[in-house]
Amino acid sequence: MSDPGSKVSWAVGKKKVLCVGLCVMDYVTVVKKFPKETVELRCAKGFWQRGGNSSNICTVLRNFGVNCEFFGMLSTSNLFRILIEDMQTRGICIDHCPRCDKEPPFASVILSTSPKTQNIIYCRNKTYPYVSLEDFQKIDLNNYGWIHFRCLYANVTLSMMREVEKFNEQNPKGERIIISMDFDRALEEMWPLVDYCDYVFFSKQLADQHGWLTPKDACAIMDEKMRMRWGLNLKRPYIIFMWRKEGVACVDPHGNYTLVPAYTIKPSKMVDPLGAGDTLTASFIYARYIRERDVSISLDFGNRMASHKCTKYGYDHIADILVSPVS
Repeated sequence: MSDPGSKVSWAVGKKKVLCVGLCVMDYVTVVKKFPKETVELRCAKGFWQRGGNSSNICTVLRNFGVNCEFFGMLSTSNLFRILIEDMQTRGICIDHCPRCDKEPPFASVILSTSPKTQNIIYCRNKTYPYVSLEDFQKIDLNNYGWIHFRCLYANVTLSMMREVEKFNEQNPKGERIIISMDFDRALEEMWPLVDYCDYVFFSKQLADQHGWLTPKDACAIMDEKMRMRWGLNLKRPYIIFMWRKEGVACVDPHGNYTLVPAYTIKPSKMVDPLGAGDTLTASFIYARYIRERDVSISLDFGNRMASHKCTKYGYDHIADILVSPVS
């Protein structure tokens, strides 16, 4: 873990980044080949780690020295205590997280080294609650400069975003909170959330679900969908499509399209792609908010960090190559 007080001290003086979503336990098993039916295999490596998109983004931000906070439901179970201690050790603020005594969510992850694949089985107790608007209203929004939402539970997330929008309307431009969201499911159900965002990160998984074959096609479809909205004072966010090996595609609020190529990794260097998208998102937030770089440079920086993340397990090596996003 990098010392936030040394080479990554650029974050000093910036308000906190708040990440809203889930924290889960990831059980990761590494095998040479994905197991066939009824075949017993011995794994090459196995470990657990804290997971969940918003939780991962906090981990990457802390490795960049960013003052950040996770906001989500935490379990009081003995197993979950390990995850809580990990966040506290890293300096990820969890002061406003509500607690429950339900069994927490977890994911079983199988990483295959030949071919390079990852398979994720997610398990969430149906009685495990999500954070509420009432929980969110206990937070003092004056402490935050950027809030990132996970695309979950449309109604409650919409209510939270409206609280932020209300705060922004009451404050001058320089004190307003930037809102971003990652989006990979339930397009129509979650679509109203887009109206409150400054940046929306769409996944290739969503594109695959809808048969969008290229990043340019996906961006064009989203751009048209944005133009078809109706209402007063609707935000026109940056549309960002994370397209894995091809890089990141973006359409700005004026409809201008850009493709930022990925940094290629030799197959022999590819170790752990789990969380690469979260790394890209966190790196973009860092470059855009903390370093105040333009969008294309921030996306390029996100690509670079996401590729580097894949060369080792976990996230703690990410800041080892940290350089200023070059303008």
